[in-house]
Amino acid sequence: MSSEHTNLIDRVERRHIPLDEMVDGDTSLSTTLIRGLDILACFLSGDQTLTNAQIAARIGINKATVSRLCKTLIALHYLRRDPNGGFKLAPGLLALSYPILSHMKWRRQAINLMQDYADFSKGNVSLAVFNGGDAVYIQTIGDITNFPHVPEMGMTVPVADSATGRSLLSLLSDEERAEKYLEVESAYPGAIERCEERINSAIENCHKHGFCTSYGEWRETIYAMSAPVGRTSDGLEVTLSCGIPAYRARREEIENDLAPRLAVAAENLRQFNIFGT
Repeated sequence: MSSEHTNLIDRVERRHIPLDEMVDGDTSLSTTLIRGLDILACFLSGDQTLTNAQIAARIGINKATVSRLCKTLIALHYLRRDPNGGFKLAPGLLALSYPILSHMKWRRQAINLMQDYADFSKGNVSLAVFNGGDAVYIQTIGDITNFPHVPEMGMTVPVADSATGRSLLSLLSDEERAEKYLEVESAYPGAIERCEERINSAIENCHKHGFCTSYGEWRETIYAMSAPVGRTSDGLEVTLSCGIPAYRARREEIENDLAPRLAVAAENLRQFNIFGT
């Protein structure tokens, strides 16, 4: 993997927005709450266990404050102590996500359609929505056997650098897209300018052909395609994406067969009465 790809993935998995930048002079925001959520976000890098000192170093506060905040998070069942020392995320966080997922009943309606496409394409098929400057997966179907990368539910990818994110951008109006670009720039400074040509091309392709593609941009070993589905009645933009190991498909096959078929699958999903245009 090239250093450019490694650095991009590292920035996504370990990014941290300084507290002063997040608050930005707004005294109505609770810095204590932000610090607590900051601690939970430390685990986004994939670390199973972090010590008091590691957390303090990552978010730039003293160990005594970290200890007090972690004790509170343990009481709320969002953190737990590791028997060997340090802290781990706790199942209470899963309970927080239940109300969100339970209201996305259409995810279950989409499973059979997604499974059929996953079987045909030999890839992993996912539904994703916006999450600030990222896209977050809310459903994934596919075979993880010998697969180099599996987009588990809750995993995020950067909007500007992924087919999934660009497909979501195609669902926005010009005004909405301008606002989203501000969110992207806040999380990934310079991303819009760096990817502007590819973003514009992807949006145009989604409008014209119903899909966009990306070859090894986000993960070098993955060819990706994404087809915008629509906006739910409660305001979530949704896209249908598929990732395939680079050795399994030629670009010509993706552009002329697999991606157009994904666009048809998205159109079928769009027929669910929860989606608009």
